[in-house]
Amino acid sequence: MVNSVTPEGLAQRALDVGILDHRQLQTVWSELGSQNVPLENFKQALLRNGLLTNFQLERILNGFRDGFFYGAYKVLYAVGAGTFARVFRAAHRDTNKIYAVKVLRKRFSNPIGEDGKNRTTIESFRREGELGATLKHPNIVPIHEVYSKGLTHYIVMDFVEGRNLREFWKAQRQFDPLEATNILIDVMSGLSYAHAKGITHRDMKMSNVLLSSDGTAQLVDFGLAALDASASEEALDNTPNPRTVDYVGLERATGVGKYDIRSDVFFSGCIYYQLLSGKLPMSETRDRMQRLARSRYQDIPPIRDVAPKIPLALAMIVNKSIEFDPTRRYQKPGEMLADLKLAAKRLMASKDDTTDGSTESAALEGHDSEGHPRALMIVEADVKMQDLFRHLFKRRGYRVLVTSDPERAMNRFHEDPNAAEFAIFSAGAIGRHAVETFQRFSEQPVTKGVPALLILGQKQSQWKQDVTIDDRHLVAEMPLKARELRKIVRSLLLTG
Repeated sequence: MVNSVTPEGLAQRALDVGILDHRQLQTVWSELGSQNVPLENFKQALLRNGLLTNFQLERILNGFRDGFFYGAYKVLYAVGAGTFARVFRAAHRDTNKIYAVKVLRKRFSNPIGEDGKNRTTIESFRREGELGATLKHPNIVPIHEVYSKGLTHYIVMDFVEGRNLREFWKAQRQFDPLEATNILIDVMSGLSYAHAKGITHRDMKMSNVLLSSDGTAQLVDFGLAALDASASEEALDNTPNPRTVDYVGLERATGVGKYDIRSDVFFSGCIYYQLLSGKLPMSETRDRMQRLARSRYQDIPPIRDVAPKIPLALAMIVNKSIEFDPTRRYQKPGEMLADLKLAAKRLMASKDDTTDGSTESAALEGHDSEGHPRALMIVEADVKMQDLFRHLFKRRGYRVLVTSDPERAMNRFHEDPNAAEFAIFSAGAIGRHAVETFQRFSEQPVTKGVPALLILGQKQSQWKQDVTIDDRHLVAEMPLKARELRKIVRSLLLTG
């Protein structure tokens, strides 16, 4: 089907689904000088001009006629998928502001199907959105719109530039104690706010904690909290969500109700355990009976048994949060939050930052003449390198935005020309795409005035000849010392 499409046919399909208009197409035809061009040239022109994304183009070429719009939101590409729903990055038709749109999968969207089971799924999905929309807190991803009619059901929320905590953990495993503590401070701040509203999360796990590009942690998916309060334990038992099994197992073993906030505290403590030690507190298994076993929750090794170097104060917080006896656990998120903040303060005070001048002068380095932090956009696919960049610049006062996708970085500047004052494209893990995007960055009107640095890996030096270097756009090669990198950034910011 794809091979038989002509440029004119592709253009007509794009018009038919409403993803492009005649004016936009005329711009491309004028640039190409003719409509009699190879399909590949036409496709590349659409992508180069930002008129289509690869996701949209692929759907059009494969003959899809739906899934391009949900209400006022134009789908740009898919960013995640779960058992019940897919999540898309989307732009509002009028404002072009970026949102995440969570869409219930088609097989669950017909209320008549599956002997009425779909109706329950749809109702739970709708209630999830409505309940989430009542929560307005910096550490909870805000929900802006809930739509549930006919065969279409979706939730519109802020798009968080970053990854979920599980993805970071899989790459990094053990986190720096202060970094782990700051993440949990954000988590417990969001939970404490929800608790004050009478809402529990009931699905606390790493994949439901999103880390934005500036390092802020935000909670997402209060889905299980959205189940009707009258739902039976059997209904909860039968849900395919594996974390529900964990909650049911803990609550049965400890004799508490299914909306006890201390269960959220327990599983938040498990996240903290995992970040600090790099180890799973409980065994992972697909066997339902093993997941429900009392010993699984009762016999978690003390964290200092598996990670002896963890500061005692942090170990005490972890151990108290995952106490099997709920009366000995933190009774509410606010109590754990208070201890975490005190621990973070002590960790900060104990850090010796004498390696590169005083703490005060280091923190001021990333500020402009008016005392405002300068924003850096880091394009890096390797998670460990992302953390190194983030740590290097954040501790010197910069506001650090991180993405693994060069196209997403370009889109950020097209959406907001002031998204950052400096951009670093690291080609080591990304490859030629980073080099090509750096070149476009230095040429396009929206971005060419923004200082930028391309960092090439040790075996990528030959790509240096493929980019244009000037007083605002430079190339550096690995190995590159942190001090040298900071010096380049400072010098280019002075020219910006």
